[in-house]
Amino acid sequence: MPKIKQSVLKKPCIAVGTISTPGGLEYLTSPQVESDLIEVRVDSLRAAGMEVRQIKAKLRKRRHPTLLTLRTMVEGGRYPWKSTERILVFEELIPFCDAVDLEIKNMKYVKPLLQIARDTNKRVILSTHSLERKLTKGKAERLVENFRTYRVDVYKLASLARTREDLMVLVEVLIQYPQLRLGMMATGPMAQLSRVVLPALGSKLVYGYIDQPAAPEQPSIAGIKASLSTCGVI
Repeated sequence: MPKIKQSVLKKPCIAVGTISTPGGLEYLTSPQVESDLIEVRVDSLRAAGMEVRQIKAKLRKRRHPTLLTLRTMVEGGRYPWKSTERILVFEELIPFCDAVDLEIKNMKYVKPLLQIARDTNKRVILSTHSLERKLTKGKAERLVENFRTYRVDVYKLASLARTREDLMVLVEVLIQYPQLRLGMMATGPMAQLSRVVLPALGSKLVYGYIDQPAAPEQPSIAGIKASLSTCGVI
């Protein structure tokens, strides 16, 4: 099975292509995809009616490094996980991925998963999302400081940005912490612009869809790569 090469993690920016539909899972076995890492949004797939066993069968056949994301609805997910269901599904699917996305807001519940990921040499993205409200600079700084409590591969922060001023908050905080592997992006009207500006300034992650948008105004990963390749970011 594929592994995430160390050279990928050292790239100026890691291109993450998101799959959120049952049909999109066919990209896991495509000869070539426009991303360094394929994100499988299990919450979206469950919302579309897929069973966990069906998702597992597709993951078993993957030919590309794969990121497992089981987003909660509070953080922008699409499936109402029941009690411990999410943890159990994570545990079942972790052997068939190469990296996991865990939300820092849910750390008291997912901390055992962080240990499992470390024990099985999975890469970890620790994330937080402010999708209903824009972030002030102070709030963004506090979120980044919370990240530093945990040692993981990349820290992801996504925030609603309606205006250039909202986007500038993310820019300023990204530049303020050059020593951290921060992946920052905007949702909403500034989403597409953020996918160019923030990677060019040092964001370690850039997300785009492979099959259909998984977040408001999310651009395609193919379009993002076309834009960033001209300036040598990807």
